[in-house]
Amino acid sequence: MLDRLAMKCHGAVLLLVLAAAIGAQDEQPDGAPVNGRELTPAQIQEQLDRVKAGILPKVMSEKVAGSEELKKKWLADWRAIPSPHYLVFSDGPVTCKKYAETLEKLYAAVKKELPFVDVDHLLTAFIFADPEEYYRFAVAITGYSPAGARATAGHATGAYYATYYESPSAPVVFHEATHQIVSACLKVPGVGSWFQEGVAVYFEKKTAGEKPAGVAKSDVKRGDYYPLDEFFDIPVLLSDPKGNGHRNYAHAGALLDFMINTKVEPVAGKFGDFLAAARQGRGFGRGKDVSTALIKSVYGLSVAEFEAAWKKHLGLAK
Repeated sequence: MLDRLAMKCHGAVLLLVLAAAIGAQDEQPDGAPVNGRELTPAQIQEQLDRVKAGILPKVMSEKVAGSEELKKKWLADWRAIPSPHYLVFSDGPVTCKKYAETLEKLYAAVKKELPFVDVDHLLTAFIFADPEEYYRFAVAITGYSPAGARATAGHATGAYYATYYESPSAPVVFHEATHQIVSACLKVPGVGSWFQEGVAVYFEKKTAGEKPAGVAKSDVKRGDYYPLDEFFDIPVLLSDPKGNGHRNYAHAGALLDFMINTKVEPVAGKFGDFLAAARQGRGFGRGKDVSTALIKSVYGLSVAEFEAAWKKHLGLAK
């Protein structure tokens, strides 16, 4: 996981690298515009060649980089796997095509529940054959520390999704790929860590057939949770200095389940309005003040009143 705040620091550089390395094909040879999601085999090969020239040299091991023969063989293993909404670059096993199927399943699930207009290009994904390649990518391209990279199994921005080959249906695939959709398609990369991780946990659980609310109800009932005015103020949920990172993720997922599905007024049916309000200014604003203002403008509630509505949704109203 790479939180949106951390991504903002490296986003401009990353986008330039990807733009140079991948570069969407905007026109056919005769000059007629084309849909960026309907690439010809030649255009797909061109994008793969750009990845090989611009991205992959930053990812290959020293051993591979030091041998022209090994470099040629390693680059030859890379292929591009297109699907209706994704272009997956991978040097993993042939079963990597199942990642494209997984991503399409998630894409359809998010779009059905939170309708959005398709972007005019394929979403980029990198599936590395082994963890070491992924870690080098995270350090060289995204700006992680080596230790920070090794603490992740995948991460995403609006520009790309990246992980290493394991299971195409692993929870981390759905979680991190949701981050990409929220930023690239819903166009809301901000609000706060609680929101970003909450949406990702929500769809991670939904696609696994689990209840997004999870254990949150019992935690809140016991008082084992952060009041929302504190919760909204946590910059990175997983890096909570009090060690409540995983609990925070579960509570964020439950909170988004409330916002999306509750029948409790005046929150019911207004999540689309919340997204629209968060999208203003391209949705980069984040933090407690941003969250408080959004809740007030969309629902007409203070944070305390919003929290009371959440508890009512959980069946914990006094």
